[in-house]
Amino acid sequence: MKKINLIYLFLFALLTTGCLDETPEYTVNSKVVYENEVSAQMALTGIYGLMATQGGFAQLIPEINTESSGLCWTSFNPSDNRCQYTNGLIPVANEFNDLVWTAMYKAIANCNIFIEGCEDGGKWSTKANMIAQAKFLRAVCYYNLLSFYGSVPLRLTPPSKETIEMPRASRQEIIEQITKDWNEASENLSGQSTEGNGIPTAPSKHAAFAYLAKLNWLLGSHAWAYEQGDEWATSVLKIDWPEMESSQSYFAEAKKYGDMVLAESNFDLEPNINTLFGGKRVTFSKEFVFTINTTGNTTENIGYNSLHWTFSPQNCSPGETWGRSQPNKSFYDWAHGTYKDDARLKTTFMSSWVKYVNKAPSQDTVYSYPIVTKVMNDTVWKDTVIRGKPVKIPVITQVQRIVDYIKYELYEDPCNPLFDVERDSLLIDAFAQTKGGNDWNINDWPYFSKYLTNDCSGRYANNNLYIYRFADFLLLMADVENELGNQGKAMELANRVLTRARNSSSPASDYPKNWTAMSQDELREKVFHERLFELAAEYDMFNDTRRRGIAWRKKLLERNNNHHTTKACYEYGLKNNYTAPWREYNYPNDGKEGWDEYLKRNQLLPIPQKESSTNDMITTFDQNYGY
Repeated sequence: MKKINLIYLFLFALLTTGCLDETPEYTVNSKVVYENEVSAQMALTGIYGLMATQGGFAQLIPEINTESSGLCWTSFNPSDNRCQYTNGLIPVANEFNDLVWTAMYKAIANCNIFIEGCEDGGKWSTKANMIAQAKFLRAVCYYNLLSFYGSVPLRLTPPSKETIEMPRASRQEIIEQITKDWNEASENLSGQSTEGNGIPTAPSKHAAFAYLAKLNWLLGSHAWAYEQGDEWATSVLKIDWPEMESSQSYFAEAKKYGDMVLAESNFDLEPNINTLFGGKRVTFSKEFVFTINTTGNTTENIGYNSLHWTFSPQNCSPGETWGRSQPNKSFYDWAHGTYKDDARLKTTFMSSWVKYVNKAPSQDTVYSYPIVTKVMNDTVWKDTVIRGKPVKIPVITQVQRIVDYIKYELYEDPCNPLFDVERDSLLIDAFAQTKGGNDWNINDWPYFSKYLTNDCSGRYANNNLYIYRFADFLLLMADVENELGNQGKAMELANRVLTRARNSSSPASDYPKNWTAMSQDELREKVFHERLFELAAEYDMFNDTRRRGIAWRKKLLERNNNHHTTKACYEYGLKNNYTAPWREYNYPNDGKEGWDEYLKRNQLLPIPQKESSTNDMITTFDQNYGY
């Protein structure tokens, strides 16, 4: 992304600051702002910047996707925003929820201003392409709002008294507008994804087609859940979306757009996944269906990347890091038991890192689950001279040594080692016994490693945001082909992702194995779990864990509950009355709530209280199910 012009960012931020709680004055003179390509580009670049904020793609969208997936652990504190997502007990006043809602609508408002301003402004050769980009971005924002909240207010004009207070549009109206925006955008976006124009974030027409494939794949998954008699889809979704068609019609539409991407685009997998996630993220790759380049923006309050700050463990780099969203033990063990020597294990998870002190690397290494360490005395013989004679004297120092770790290959079920039979006392003490307030350790859980970087300043990483990768597209198209009865094509597409994973090791690893002949049901299950691993901690885990209905999401939560180490740790905490940050999660709501009610409520996030309290056309009766 070009360096964002702060004057224009400030101007556009002013236009939508408080756009949900008061009537803004639309004071921009479009003839001045949009009189030529240079000024219009500054304004358009500002919209990309507004999408890369705390409430947007720079932090909370991937964070909420991860924390609410059932595959994440966060410090257990019911009043904390993160714990509320992880635990599935989200109040309508959740601060993060407000920030996401506001960020998406700020970007949408600026897209609306930009589109109208350009249409009324001067003439230049790239004008149609710029308007297409704004429509593309508006659709991306509404797609994420639809994913999180279902139906939302559909604002398509610059902020005014008429657009501030607005009822929720229907799901179908939102879907139709997203489809319209991406289709119209495709007509004037560039033909290929390229870095040569100096704006690597600018999407191509095939990015719009790839998103249309994703949208229809999601709709088809929802319709499939309804056809299977899923309790949520039949009792809640169908009421909210009476226009729902057959799953086959949506999957066929997804295939139509996806086939154009496969036949015409230059998208491709990066040959080595370590290039994307090896600690220094790239500016441009053919794997990027859509990215926001925040390189160089390490001090601004918009247009930045704080994912390293959010996901990476404390003191692992010169920058600020908190490691607030961590994989839970059941997800980590399942992945290591399933994928063996897969290179993606290292790009996805981390259990050791060099400790930084005063922004510089030290001699110490820090370890987390599944490694057990102890501080021991170590004797080093130091040369010295006593009474004129060279002698060696012992110098005792304390060092941290690895004394144990989980050896997955030794267990009967490497995805879920037996707690009381297969694990030794050191592992039990470290990871299966909840600690008290004075000795608990956040490193009793592992970390996500995708966003680790040493190229950072404070909380800001000097690299960009991968919003939609080609690997994501290939796996969703594998799902589409399978649902349409094309198992051979489905495996061909998925095997491209698996082959890249094997070839990312040197020499090539044995895992993951290519998929061979299997039934439609087996392949459906394979794709479901493959997406969770390949795309862990990215931008679609909320959709991925919920799209096939509550029965499929329940499996993931029960996997956590039935994970032997997690279960032992949780029960040990109950026995010893440990209820605060150092405990495990048990769903649903520690058994205080029925599964169906819990799962149906958590299919969506609540409409933020901030919106309902300032928009008289949305009342408590318009709230999502269960809130």
